[in-house]
Amino acid sequence: MPQDRRLASIVNAVNPGVPPLVEPFPETPTAWAQAYALSWPEYPERYVVRLIDAGASEREAVRIEFRAARLLGEKGIGPAVRSADAEEGVLVMDRVDGHPVRPAARWQALSVADLLAQLHSLAWDNPARLYAEKRRVAGDSVLRLTERIPALALFGEALREFDALRAGLRELAVPQTLCHNDLNPGNMLFDGRRAWLIDFDHVGPGDPLFDVATAIDSLGLLPKDADAFLARYFGRPPTEGEAARLELLGCLVLLRYGLSGLSLVPEELQPGLASWTPDDIGEAWVFERAAHEALGRSVFRLSLGFATAGLARLRGEPAARALRTLGIGTAVTARREAALVGTGHAEW
Repeated sequence: MPQDRRLASIVNAVNPGVPPLVEPFPETPTAWAQAYALSWPEYPERYVVRLIDAGASEREAVRIEFRAARLLGEKGIGPAVRSADAEEGVLVMDRVDGHPVRPAARWQALSVADLLAQLHSLAWDNPARLYAEKRRVAGDSVLRLTERIPALALFGEALREFDALRAGLRELAVPQTLCHNDLNPGNMLFDGRRAWLIDFDHVGPGDPLFDVATAIDSLGLLPKDADAFLARYFGRPPTEGEAARLELLGCLVLLRYGLSGLSLVPEELQPGLASWTPDDIGEAWVFERAAHEALGRSVFRLSLGFATAGLARLRGEPAARALRTLGIGTAVTARREAALVGTGHAEW
């Protein structure tokens, strides 16, 4: 069903005969979904309609996303789901009257910590990882771009470091829980009283501290607020091993967003990437689009910020100490050196 027909059918079903105000959410670089806000001057209801592009997403992945959205809505972690049709790719949710923030205040950080503790305690019996295919496609794209455009060597290094670090962390075999896996600032909303999590198209089992590390960095928390976040999440201070994992996962998060961002740059803009300069490097987590700037160019600048920050953090003493604490430094080094003489990359 074409996108406009799907949206029209939802509009007619919610309040028949009463035309709503339909507002598309701002353009994003991801191709697989578009969201619209629905409201009526005469009625209090406010909804968000998420339309999935059938050509960009597998049907089973949509089913899993919608199932997760319904579960998390029922638990009060995300907005309540009013309708979910995976066959048509249509999800209707209550609209949260909230906004992303960075840096977050302490009460906002603690609210996210509570939500993550709740999320990571939920029973979830589906082993599928919705982020895995997206990450594989992104990795392949980055590999092709760095081979074709030597000026993007920074991302080739980021990909090798990502693969090596991820392989080392996987050797720890930590217990997996249901995770959000994409806690960028736009996916945590605050309404003045509490936090809400949205957008569940990356859900799946994973290391719960990946979400924790992402949230702490994404929210721009000061050290004391980060400590309060962790004490709230764990119910105690983190152990030495947990702190080490968080440090390395923080590096992994930055590298992942850098690589993913590069893969989202449209093909028509890719030839121009060879001329980037240090002035183009954006700030990790801060999406700024200059007037008349192509969206893809803004995404590229952000990806440079993530990749640069991730490599710098990984080279720091806290990361080196964390590798020693966890006993995976040798494995990570061996994987990195093997990548320099080999081809391809590990599955994300």
